[in-house]
Amino acid sequence: MGTSLFKANYGYKPITSLTLQQVIKISKTAKERVETFINLHKNLYKIVKLVQEHIKKYYNLKKSKGPDLKKGDKV
Repeated sequence: MGTSLFKANYGYKPITSLTLQQVIKISKTAKERVETFINLHKNLYKIVKLVQEHIKKYYNLKKSKGPDLKKGDKV
C-alpha cells in the first residue's frame, strides 16, 4: 500500500535534490515565464487579427465584380 504513484507508473522512486528555497525561486521564474508567454500570445493574436482584417479589405477591393448586367441584357 505505501507505493507512490510515480513508482507504480515508472518503476522507480524519483530523486530530488531541490531545497525549498530552490523550489520557490523556480516557481517564481516559471510564473514570470508563463506571464510572458501569455502576453506574447495576446499580442500575436491581436497582430494576426489586424493582418486578417487588412487582407480582407485588400481582397474585397481587388475582387472582380463581374460584368455589369441589367435586366433585359442578352447573355
